Amino acid sequence: MKRMVFMVLLVAVIGLAGPFVPLDFLRPRIERAVERGLGRRVDVEGVYFSLFSELLSGPGFRLANVTIHEDPRAGIEPLAWVESLDARVRLLGLLHRRLEFSSLRLGGDSRINLVKTDAGPWNFQFLLTGQRAAAGAMPGVKMRGGRVNLKFGDTKSVLYFNDADLDVVPSEDGSVELRFSGAPSRTDRSAQNFGHFFVRGTWGPHRLDLKVELERSAIEELARLTDQRGFGLHGVVAFEAQISGPPSLLDVTGQLHVDDIHRWDLLPRGGGWSIPYKGALDLHGERLDLESSSEPADSPIALRFHASGFLSAPHWAVSANLKEIPLATALEVARHMGAAFPGKLEAEGAISGSVRYSDSEGPSGSVELQNASLTLPNAQQLRTKSAVLSIDREAMSLEPSEVRLGEKESVGVEGSYRLEPSGSLDLKITTAGLSVADLHSFGVAAIPVLEQTSQGTWRGWARYRRAPSHKGEWSGEYELQNARMQVDGLADPVRIQSAAVVLSATRTVVSKVRAKAGSIAFTGDYRWEPAAERPHKFHFVIPNADAGELERIWAPTLQRERGFLARTLGLGSTPLPEWLKTRRADGTLTVESFTMGETKMRIDAARLLWDATVVRLAGVSAHLDQAALAGDLAVDLSGRSPHYRFEGKLQDFAYKGGKLDFEGSVDADGAGAALVASLHGDGRLHGRSIAFAPDAEFRSVASCFEIIASRWKLSDLEVTQGLDTYSGQGATQADGRLQLELSNRGGNRSFTVAAR
Repeated sequence: MKRMVFMVLLVAVIGLAGPFVPLDFLRPRIERAVERGLGRRVDVEGVYFSLFSELLSGPGFRLANVTIHEDPRAGIEPLAWVESLDARVRLLGLLHRRLEFSSLRLGGDSRINLVKTDAGPWNFQFLLTGQRAAAGAMPGVKMRGGRVNLKFGDTKSVLYFNDADLDVVPSEDGSVELRFSGAPSRTDRSAQNFGHFFVRGTWGPHRLDLKVELERSAIEELARLTDQRGFGLHGVVAFEAQISGPPSLLDVTGQLHVDDIHRWDLLPRGGGWSIPYKGALDLHGERLDLESSSEPADSPIALRFHASGFLSAPHWAVSANLKEIPLATALEVARHMGAAFPGKLEAEGAISGSVRYSDSEGPSGSVELQNASLTLPNAQQLRTKSAVLSIDREAMSLEPSEVRLGEKESVGVEGSYRLEPSGSLDLKITTAGLSVADLHSFGVAAIPVLEQTSQGTWRGWARYRRAPSHKGEWSGEYELQNARMQVDGLADPVRIQSAAVVLSATRTVVSKVRAKAGSIAFTGDYRWEPAAERPHKFHFVIPNADAGELERIWAPTLQRERGFLARTLGLGSTPLPEWLKTRRADGTLTVESFTMGETKMRIDAARLLWDATVVRLAGVSAHLDQAALAGDLAVDLSGRSPHYRFEGKLQDFAYKGGKLDFEGSVDADGAGAALVASLHGDGRLHGRSIAFAPDAEFRSVASCFEIIASRWKLSDLEVTQGLDTYSGQGATQADGRLQLELSNRGGNRSFTVAAR
């Protein structure tokens, strides 16, 4: 009884003290034992006995700072470096007086190098197909929380597996049971966001049977494993696969799960897909080919995936064959990716074709919209029998296609779009007759001239081109008919009966204009030259114009509403609208008949110069019957009401059987009766053969004049009657008559004469 107690105490002491007592004298034998099990040289720095290790579940040794060297065929860098390795003794070997190990447990700080040799095989193949593994004498290998590095020849990859668990359990039939899990990572990235990668199954001399799984992982992060650039697509992906067959031709079946697909700058919207697939894997050649295996065979989507050099120099491509995919489904996917389609857009029709994307060549393919229609609330239905979109590397091209709007209208559309990084766009729209309102209802409202047109019909073509880092530009030629255009500063829209428009990058030319503003009709042409000092250029001919109608039409420009304090207390200034601040125009006007009350005139020519609040009619040339009017008219729009100033000459004005010539200036403010009441002018006049009254016929007249409202005042008046010369003054009386007070130079004769 005492002997048994002693033996138990001795075993307990050895078990407790073993991990702290170095046994370096056993190191050579232990190194040789591990080398025999693994088939390669092993270096050990420290040896400790372990009797009660939970990791070993039996007697064994704890080895410190272990280096497991590589098979020479795979390079000179060690296969693994282990800070702490627990080796369990194979008890059956002790009966034959041989030290052997049944299992090796690698500590969490272990590093394993997974090497693909230049000849093709991997270094683990040398280990698992070696003589010891084939004879079932290789020890089992376990690792928890270690790291697995990837190497290709002598080059270490940026890819590695972190938090790696590994179980290698040899069987007596020469096969090896494998269990592996790890988090895919890159050495050049600090933050990782992947799920774990799992491999479970058996590795035989000539056959593999493995199950591979990937936990839910971020698509963008997973893409960056092979390409640091990623591709801006966010979401979650997971998959499982069953792999079986010889290493050079493995059959692959499984299922891919994709969820929350969205563009990088948008929030996920939920919804996902599960896609079954099948294919082949060549581990030696690093080739993987997969295709979707949806049932039935005529499934609307067929996916294919190809990868080569996926562990050394990854290249990959994915393609999809589409067979009558509902257009509504495609629009929903596009919305999910961030396309800004209206929420109430209804779509019918189908999409067919094939698309492909590879990391080296980018996108390619061609898809066709078949019998498609798009409908927005309060808009005409868009329909096309066929529209083909081609994709070639960096560009997408829409082949010439006819799009019908409603029952009668149609447009031809073609264009191309350069993908990033250029982002250039080229779009051409052609129509034999299309409603401008229908064009606006579908968001195409930026075509010059048409964007200011609320209704009408246009016929011709317009082309939009946008180069990288440049503002988009329109060009084109089209006719505009029965259109309404709102112009800032006019009370009524301009009604365009017809006009021809030519667009270019530097100017917009509107010619053959036939239009009306209110009741005033005009013809002519207009140019928009944005680089000019005065971008608006025009020449208009007006057959008939009435001053009162002109004043009504231009009322928003001439008179602006004031605020409450300005109206009641006369405080504050009248704010200028933005369009008035920026308006710059240069043009010519001809008015064949201009009516002001009972006065009619013809304005042969006048140059209009408009600079914000200053408007000038320069070089006015006009006729009132036989009288000729010439001068300059300036209008100041900076105040609440306009201020007018005219400087010029009026020649051969018929008056009492003779002619009068006026030269001077006139100022006035406001509109209507207020304009007449504010009238003030001065200058000089000259007359010839004036029969002022029955007893006062003047051969010549000269005077200074001043006009206040409708009353005249004459000073420095000098007239000749017969051979006599008289001087004096004159003024308009209360009854409207003009009274003159005259005397000759010697004062021998004086008289007063009045006439209406």
